Amino acid sequence: MASSSGMVCEICEAQHITKSANVWCPECEEGMCSECEKHHSFAKATRKHEIISIKSYLKLQSSISKIATYCYEHNLKYQNYCPQDDKICCSVCISKYHKNCCGLKSLQEIVNTFKASALLENIEKSLKDMMSNIDSIMKDREQNLNAIEKQRKLFHTEIKQIRQKVNTHLDSLEKLILLKLNAAETEIKSKLNTLISQLTNKRKSVETLQNNISALKEYASDLQIFLGSKSLETEVETEIKYLELLFQDGSLYQNELKCEISEKKISDILTTVTAFGSVSIETLQPAIVYKSNKKKQAQIVSAKPHPPKSIDTISISFKSKLPSPSIPLFSLRGFAVSQSGLIVFSDASQRLGIMNSCGTFDLIKKGLYRYNDVTCIDDITVAASTNKVIEIINLDSKMTERVISIPGVCYGIRYYKGKLLCNIISKGIQMIQLSNGQITDLVKQGDLENWSYLAIHADKVYQTTSNYFVRCYTMKGEKLWQHILQESEGLARGITVDNNGIVYVAKYNTNSIALLSPDGQCCRHLQISDANEPWGLHFNAITNLFTVGCVNGTIVLYDISYSD
Repeated sequence: MASSSGMVCEICEAQHITKSANVWCPECEEGMCSECEKHHSFAKATRKHEIISIKSYLKLQSSISKIATYCYEHNLKYQNYCPQDDKICCSVCISKYHKNCCGLKSLQEIVNTFKASALLENIEKSLKDMMSNIDSIMKDREQNLNAIEKQRKLFHTEIKQIRQKVNTHLDSLEKLILLKLNAAETEIKSKLNTLISQLTNKRKSVETLQNNISALKEYASDLQIFLGSKSLETEVETEIKYLELLFQDGSLYQNELKCEISEKKISDILTTVTAFGSVSIETLQPAIVYKSNKKKQAQIVSAKPHPPKSIDTISISFKSKLPSPSIPLFSLRGFAVSQSGLIVFSDASQRLGIMNSCGTFDLIKKGLYRYNDVTCIDDITVAASTNKVIEIINLDSKMTERVISIPGVCYGIRYYKGKLLCNIISKGIQMIQLSNGQITDLVKQGDLENWSYLAIHADKVYQTTSNYFVRCYTMKGEKLWQHILQESEGLARGITVDNNGIVYVAKYNTNSIALLSPDGQCCRHLQISDANEPWGLHFNAITNLFTVGCVNGTIVLYDISYSD
């Protein structure tokens, strides 16, 4: 009976017996049952043949398993290899086809040499590296997909905000003209109603005069008629003069409401503004490159090295400014920007609010204590640091969802992968696991003072403290570098980091930004005349948009560019 593979023992088949083949001999090029395999292993001619199981044989690629060890033309075993023709040959093939070829080699020698070579190992390594290449490319493309989605959401939000701004402006204009229209109607109606009221009284007076004349004619004596007529005549003349005066003083002019719509300007909007903007797809150089190392016989995909940007190549250009909130005694303390561009900040009067890119301010809540800093957990949830507690606040409901007790006053706070990193005065940088509230020391700093802020970039923690110190740590709390600013350079407050690892520090009392190189060794100062007393900073890694929050609540937006 044949096996499930369909292969039978060819030795038994030659004897008209059907048995399943269990093993395969590559040299004999035939399958054998268990009994024939036993004889095969004892026979002098075949005892050194290396056999494999049928299961293993079937795993071989068909093009490999079909490679023959015998010459089908001459029914002889291949014994030599001709490098000139790149063919294996039997003894008859040599005399018939390769008699003029040079360098014929023993096939066994070639096979033994190949076994000792690293060719197969190198091919296997190349395949492994190809898999790594494919995985890396797929990961890069997935990252590109995620980046595109974030960009789309960001632009979608910006479009909605512009639309809202236009709607708000048109609503304001509509409200204003309707107020004027209603006021004009009220003025005319008031005049007309007053006149109608006067005429009603005059009509009554005329009716009275008519009644008096009728009575005079019917009941008065001749003398009374003579004298009474004189009196009535005087009254009638007074009423006539009143009516004549109405025709002369313009009281009877027809009143009409006129409303001249700025049709041309509105039409210009409808005809000239045909789009919010333009959408295009830009292609940049790949973020990965395919490298080939001939010595190692392998190809690997690695991140494309970008030349490091120098702080001297950076320039900032003013983009726009959002006015400060219309609330009294505003003094900025906490500052953060969500992925969707929502600006969240707190002030010295215990207030927490948000502002969109159109400049619309919304007060979220007023706390029991001052919110020293704030960080975005997601687009609707923030964490705010106060006196010995962290509040988790929902921006939609404007409610505190959770309170986390901390061992001191917290200033700088930043969210990072399910954790909150906090500057705790006289304690240092502490890490809070949001899942369970567990607090651990990341960096112990017994001398940590107030006005200390944090930023996180590329698994590194950046800190401003003691007005002049800027420090960088790993996520394990190891200090990488420290930079001390000169007193004349101003007091350090908010901090952020761009895509190139360049550090930006707000110098609020000198209206400037300190730029530090990624290793903290070099420093450059940029004056920003558009921002008065900069305090909070944020860098958008997708759009290169640099946002500055000023002490008075004014928000200034800049574009960051790098020269070659």
